[in-house]
Parts: sequence; structure tokens; C-alpha cells
Amino acid sequence: MKCPRWLSPGAIAFILIWLLLLVAGRSAFFRDPGTFWHTTTGELILTHGFLRSDPYTFTFAGQWWVPYQWLGEVAMALLHRVSGFDGQFLVTVTVLAAVWAWLAVRLLSLGLHPVVVVGVVALSLAAAGSHFHVRPHVFTLAAMAMVAVALADTDVPRGNCMRLWWLVPLFIIWTNVHGGVLGGIGTLVIAFTGWTVFGLVGRPSPVQSARDVARLILICGGCGLGTLISPYGWDLLKTWHVIMGAPELRQIIVEHRPLDVSEPYAWPVLGLAAVYFFVLAGTKRSAVRVVWLLPLVWLVLSFSRCRHVAIFSVTTVVMLAAMWKHTRWALWLVVRRPDWYQPGRGETRPCWANVAVPVTLVLLAFILQWARVEVPVVGWGWARHDPETWPVEILEVLKAHEPGLGQPNKLFNAGYTDGGFVIYHAPGYKVFVDDRCELFGGPWLLKFVAATANPTAALAQWDAQYGPFDYALTRTGTPFDACLQASPDWQALQITPTASFYIRRHKRNVSP
Repeated sequence: MKCPRWLSPGAIAFILIWLLLLVAGRSAFFRDPGTFWHTTTGELILTHGFLRSDPYTFTFAGQWWVPYQWLGEVAMALLHRVSGFDGQFLVTVTVLAAVWAWLAVRLLSLGLHPVVVVGVVALSLAAAGSHFHVRPHVFTLAAMAMVAVALADTDVPRGNCMRLWWLVPLFIIWTNVHGGVLGGIGTLVIAFTGWTVFGLVGRPSPVQSARDVARLILICGGCGLGTLISPYGWDLLKTWHVIMGAPELRQIIVEHRPLDVSEPYAWPVLGLAAVYFFVLAGTKRSAVRVVWLLPLVWLVLSFSRCRHVAIFSVTTVVMLAAMWKHTRWALWLVVRRPDWYQPGRGETRPCWANVAVPVTLVLLAFILQWARVEVPVVGWGWARHDPETWPVEILEVLKAHEPGLGQPNKLFNAGYTDGGFVIYHAPGYKVFVDDRCELFGGPWLLKFVAATANPTAALAQWDAQYGPFDYALTRTGTPFDACLQASPDWQALQITPTASFYIRRHKRNVSP
């Protein structure tokens, strides 16, 4: 069936992926606590200016902390002002759909059958999907896609290195949105070094002269120096160093843990890796390009920290498109199965056909959300917080007892993920801990997690060290929850299947 001229395959790919993510990610995209405190932090920056100390906890109150994702957080706060979590969800899904639709178009332009393209894109989405959350990290996926495409399009015969100058302003923006810019810089260093070496030994490379090397050094240097163009300057680098230099996080934070191949989330990653190795094996050794090997780097990093899986997924699809026409598999299909691969069979469409319908749909959804019109999938109220993931059932009692200015406000939360939830929903409390690992540090968080082995002793120690707790939020059925239920000093205000909320009994002004 032939599509009308105003509807391109890229637009169709976007619509399908967009709708899929809107349905599948309705609550799944809100399982990261960062969504809550990123939004609150952006609002604080808009209201009070740039922060340089912790405003949320009583354990580290006033200590050094900078919101290194400040630009992304401000964007989240502005979206929240207009259309709440629905607007944040819509933008997140739109960015992801645009990235993967772009990747699909690159595969389709090779002449591959749409079924093959759908299979590869679906596998890539499945591999990266466990890391799709409403937070600034989504910008890193888009930026890495742009970097990978730019490198792949430059690493061709007579490639022009000068075309990469635009990466410098991209990296400056990226620096202020998310720390994943470090991965972008590392990717450039590997690619540029590889091009230089390949050029010296006579292998395929866009580097043909000393002038090309100098240009790459200037571009890479500009991108690196761009990390200092931020309101926080060196403090940004200090924060990244603290996070990357804390090996304890691999034992605590899920996204920092090594890839576990026994878990279902890892199986699409292994499947995508198998596709990559299959295509790479079909290329002639003499024709291999430096950038084609970049997915290997991100695959190794994924086994070290599974948070890199999404970047591996993006770079792999880009390089599959770059490698395919150079493989023996492509030649075989052209001769034996032209119905599955026929170079040049793609129909040329005007550029606007790729964006007209997607832009119209996104704007329509945004208007519905702004106007508070409840429409399934695209309207107001579609985004939700799963009550099995978050203690939403205690929100009413949590807000009812929220301390005012100057009142006792120390809340012990037995799970670091719940800190962000309280920071957003009831900022009158000061929480015990949240998931900002750059503030607490790996050793402190490791001790906190290990304290579940002896919760009574840990509570007594922390109570003495940080001052008496006034409230407590626990996950129902956990060691800390059992300890508080058995203590005569604490009174349960509400117990739900997900969480329990307690108050210290000396606060007699509160009814049971």
C-alpha cells in the first residue's frame, strides 16, 4: 500500500513508537525517584536562583551540593507548571520516539524491508526500555544519537572533519542538562584517536593530513572546555568525579549495577549484541571503520554499569545502518532476495512529510493537557504513579501532618527512593535520605542499606546522631517497618500494602 505524499515512513515510525511509549510508559516511566526531586529542584532554581547546598535533608542540610542537571531540571519545572507530569511525560516520549524514528529512517533508506527494520528497532527499544524515565537522562540518548550519526557520516571516503564543529555548542548545552556528556566526550576521544591511527597506517579514515588532526584536536578540546561553561563551573566536574569514583554505587543503585544476563531486561541487550556481531562479521576486515567499533565500547561499559545499555542501543542501530551496505550479507540479499533488500528502492519524500503529522499530534496532545481535557493516552491525567511502586495511598495523611515553618520536621524514610517522593509531594518535611548519591557518597549509602540487618540499633544510633526523628515512612513488611510497629515510641497513622506512616508518640497534638 502506497502512503500519501504528506505521510512519510519516518512519520509513520514516529507515530507508532510514540503511541506505543505513551501506552506502555504511562506509569513505568515514573519509577525513578529523580522525576520528583528534579522537578522540585528546577522550581527552586526558578524561584530562588542557583543552589549550592542541600535544601532537602536534615542529615546533610547545608552541605555542599550542586544540581548538575540544572538546565534539564528547569525545563522539567516549566513543563510541570504548564501541564504537570503529563507534559513531562509527553515531552519524554516525544524525544524518544523522534530518536528511534530517525534511526528507523536511516535503516529504511538503505533499502531494507520494513519488517527487518521493525525487528531491529523493536529489539533496540526493548534493550533500552528499562532506562526510559522522565528525567534529564533522556537528553543524553538524543545527544548520543546525534553524535553517533555525525561520526558515522564523517567516517566515509573523503569525509570532512570540519563538519563536526557544530558538536561544540551541542556539548555546552549537554553539559548543563545531564552528566552523560562525559560519555559523549569519551566517544569523541576514541573516534578521533582511532581515525588518527588508521590514517597513519593507511586504513580507511577521514584523517588524511596533519591539518585534519589539528582540527579534531580543536573540536575535541572545544567540547571538553565546554563542560566549564556552566553556572557551577568546576563544581560540575567535582560532582561527576564523586559519582563515577564511588564503586559502592554498583551494589546499591540499580542503574549502576553490572548487567545481569540472567535477568529478562538483559535478554534484548544480548539479542541486539548478537545482531551487531553478525553484521560486523559480514564486513571485510580491510573495510572496517573506526566508528563501527564504538558499540563494542558501550557494550563493555554496559556489563560494568547497566545504565550504559541505552547508549549501546542507540549507537548500535546507527552503526548497523553504516555497516550494512559493506557486508557480504547485503550482497547476498541483493542477488538472492531482492524483496528483502533492494538499495535505492526507497521513495523520495519532501522533508516536511517527516514532521508535519508528528508535530500536529504532539501539539494537539499538549493543548489537551494544558486545557486539562481528560482524553485517554494523549490528554490530561493519563500519566500516573503506580501505587505498588510509590506510597500514593498515604499522600493524604502525609500532607495532613506536613510541618509548617519552624515546626519539628525530621522524617526518617527507610528507603532512599522515597526521599524524592516526599521532597516533591510534602516539602515541609526534611527527609533522612534520597538517591542523590553525589551528596551522600557511596560509603554512607552502603552503610544505610546494610542497616536493615539490625534496624533497632541503626535507628537508635541515627536518632542520637542526627537528632530525634519526628516522623517515619517505611515500606510495609520491611525490617524497619517491623521495628517501628513494635516500638512503644511510635504510633502508626496509616498502614497500606505499600507503605506505612508513623509519628512519634510524644506529639500528643495528633490524633490516632
